[in-house]
Amino acid sequence: MFEPVKFYGNLSEGIVNQIMQAIKNGELKPGDKLPPEREMCTMFSVSRTVIRDALKVLVGLGVVTIRHGMGAYINEVDEAEDVTRLASLLQISHGTVEELFQVREVLESQAVIWCTQNANEQDLQQLEHIVRKGKELGDTGESKLALLDAEFHLKIVEAAGNRVLMRLMINLLDLLGENRSRTLMVPGRQRLSVLDHASIVEAIKQRDSELARQRMLSHLVNVREAIQSVAQASEDRK
Repeated sequence: MFEPVKFYGNLSEGIVNQIMQAIKNGELKPGDKLPPEREMCTMFSVSRTVIRDALKVLVGLGVVTIRHGMGAYINEVDEAEDVTRLASLLQISHGTVEELFQVREVLESQAVIWCTQNANEQDLQQLEHIVRKGKELGDTGESKLALLDAEFHLKIVEAAGNRVLMRLMINLLDLLGENRSRTLMVPGRQRLSVLDHASIVEAIKQRDSELARQRMLSHLVNVREAIQSVAQASEDRK
């Protein structure tokens, strides 16, 4: 049913996609138990950390429930609404992009405050690791950078410590996925996003909530404007 995932930076998403596809195909049904973490490590050829990251996303999407001491189980899903909705919802208007960013600004400006207050040393190290990987990729590997971008924002929400906010952010990032990926193809945009991320992490490390909030809002404005410019350029070519 499953096969090894191949690309670094895309590992947990590759696992999520395979499990979602197995549900869509009927290979996994509500109530089915996923293999133990150790077996999935072998199946996907990844570390246990990657498996746990993938399971975290699936839990956030409401696809999987973790029963402590028992394992991970597939939830009752509506194929039309829950499994295929992520792809269909990517077809969104320019007006909706604007509205989504308004919501992101509200949610993420608060999330980064909570992150500044609640993040532990491991959280900070993981955020720094994501930024470091982005710098190493440079201006190449747009798909990997898009995944690192999503990972960065989700990590901030996770460190904020609000599970409801985590699920909302997963859905928001899914809605904006195609637009964010296209924006990262703009020359120089990748480097600017990584620099924005680095400045946000620095404020979090300083435990300066207001500075972190300001830098997050500035970053989101920059990304929103980049998305709008890409969309306008696409319209002009028609």
